[in-house]
Amino acid sequence: MSPGKSILSIDTSGRVIDVALSSQSRIINLQSGFSPDNYEGVVCLIESVLRKAGLELKDIDCFGACIGPGSFTGMRIGLSVMKALAYSQRKQIIGFSSLELLAHTVKDRFRGLLCIMQDAKRNNVYSAVFRNNNRLSRIGSYLLLGPQQLLKEIKKIYKRGTDLYFYGDAASIYKDQIMQSFPDAVILPYREEKSRGQAIISLTKDNAGRRISPFKILPLYMYPKDCQVRKSAQ
Repeated sequence: MSPGKSILSIDTSGRVIDVALSSQSRIINLQSGFSPDNYEGVVCLIESVLRKAGLELKDIDCFGACIGPGSFTGMRIGLSVMKALAYSQRKQIIGFSSLELLAHTVKDRFRGLLCIMQDAKRNNVYSAVFRNNNRLSRIGSYLLLGPQQLLKEIKKIYKRGTDLYFYGDAASIYKDQIMQSFPDAVILPYREEKSRGQAIISLTKDNAGRRISPFKILPLYMYPKDCQVRKSAQ
């Protein structure tokens, strides 16, 4: 993607709304305490970012959106807003996962393997494993599993001597179980990142080759009860 392109990208998978805009090598990131399922809050934050950048919607070359997993209602509203904006400008849209985004926010804090663990309620976690050897890449599928089952899956790919890290709100919840299975693992301190603009824009650019029509992008819901999707998705 050309460095001069203007990118507008959004994440509504968590407890806050994150909107990032990149233009002329400048990144503007606004984060709001509005509930992500608040349609007006999402739209107002996008308007604020555009106003701060001195841009109009017609100036945006590329639209991006987090597709989940995460808040069921938040994902629907965030995606519907971005799909509408992309369609109005006759542009395609780029989707990225919330688990990818979390891995990108800590990519400079680890080398080796990283297991992202986000609380999915009902004693389950959303998870994905990433490798970082100067380049971040995902290993296998996105998973929705119980913590013990997830740790068993990680043992299948873990090789002794490899640095292993865990990150996410569920990594703190299941810390004792993690350390019992992997005594040498490192649990990275989890915090709600105050500014994730760089990671959101970087991830949108990384997925530029996957841009698709606004009519075809779908949220990544992993609970069968909600969306008919089975336990893992590619």
